[in-house]
Amino acid sequence: MKKLLSLLLALMLCLSLLPAALADGEETDETTVEGYTESGEGWTSVVTWLKNGELNIFGKLYYPADFDESRTYPVIIMCHGTDASHATYEKGQWPMKLAQEGYISYVFDFCGGSKNSLSDLSVMELSGETMQRDISAILDQIKALPYCDTEHIFLMGQSRGGIMAAMAAGRRPEEYAGLILLYPGMGMIDRLIASYPNLDEVTGDTIVDNGHEFGKVFLTDVYDWDVAGTCSQYKGNVLLIHGVADKTVEYEQSVKALTEYYAESNSELVLITGKQSVHAFDVFWKPGQAIAWNAVIDYLAREMAE
Repeated sequence: MKKLLSLLLALMLCLSLLPAALADGEETDETTVEGYTESGEGWTSVVTWLKNGELNIFGKLYYPADFDESRTYPVIIMCHGTDASHATYEKGQWPMKLAQEGYISYVFDFCGGSKNSLSDLSVMELSGETMQRDISAILDQIKALPYCDTEHIFLMGQSRGGIMAAMAAGRRPEEYAGLILLYPGMGMIDRLIASYPNLDEVTGDTIVDNGHEFGKVFLTDVYDWDVAGTCSQYKGNVLLIHGVADKTVEYEQSVKALTEYYAESNSELVLITGKQSVHAFDVFWKPGQAIAWNAVIDYLAREMAE
């Protein structure tokens, strides 16, 4: 009964904020409906829609199987990368594994985050600032949960979600207990500017970055970002994990972040070696996945102990 009551508390935050399609009674996939619950070994997940202003954010809260409403729990917010979604973290078993270790996770789809996103907006409307607003809005709503340990909220980012998580932590540095970056695309802004060195000459409605098409706002929104200045505002310990065979985001980007943005802290870079240590190795390569899992679990334990 305690477990059931606790999960119901999780839903109360969002019940009045259901997406318009659900409120209007339109046919929808039951697995995306607020409150849809699944369980596995050591975990329970609950579909939990959140809000970014008028925009609807699809996500799932993953709870430990022994979740107790009378306790508070550390929470990890997980930001996905390009052409991905919340399902990428699920394929890598991240929220399940961390639930087994006693953590709550929130996996979500950025608004316009990919063609597979269940949240509002299209990919053509996606921008750096829409992603920053998503993360900030999620943080505020997670902090309001009665079982959230607000002193131990962690932010995790994969690929492009890595630079977005790093920027978000730099903007609100006192509110995150830790930052975990998996093969983060820290050079994304530099790459965009190199591809489009003069904004006045970008006349079309779309741009291309790393083989993916986006709306022009994806470029104009981040053109003046001070990545180094903002990211380095986060003074906590950061864990970076990167595969040396990554050709999509070279591991040297994480080396640069460690030595230039996070040099004043006890941050750490874990390099994964082997031919399969490519981009998103944690989704399909079991040996590398296990190394990454253990590195994250050890990092969280250290940060929780401080």
